[in-house]
Amino acid sequence: MRVGEEIGRLRRERGMTQEEFGAVFHVTRQTVSNWENSKSYPDLETLVRLSEEFGVTLDQLMKGDRTMIRTIDRERLWGKQAKRAKSITEFCTGGGTGALLSCLLSPDSVRRTLVIVVSLILIAVGWYRRSRYDAAVEAWLEEQEG
Repeated sequence: MRVGEEIGRLRRERGMTQEEFGAVFHVTRQTVSNWENSKSYPDLETLVRLSEEFGVTLDQLMKGDRTMIRTIDRERLWGKQAKRAKSITEFCTGGGTGALLSCLLSPDSVRRTLVIVVSLILIAVGWYRRSRYDAAVEAWLEEQEG
């Protein structure tokens, strides 16, 4: 059984409308409808609340729904990759900016020039990675909506 079918079954067993069910989980009637028709899935936090509210295990909710399991795995993996990418981006931009600022008051030398060039490269790499990160986030969000 799919997660959506299980949610619909639980809702109907309790004699709740989609609107009433949505109010319990702070979502709209349309969202509940999308869950029941497998157009979208509740997030993991909502699934945990649902299992607690209705006395079913997460295993009962998700068993057999490979699409749901793959979606959760992909979102978890995306979160790890996004966090790593953001950390590298912030390191490049912040490190480059810090090094550049430290050179402003130092005497003119070859070392200063080299540090300025490396700093500017780090800042440029950080900005480039940030633009790629933002584009990836946008694409992922569009995929989640559509």
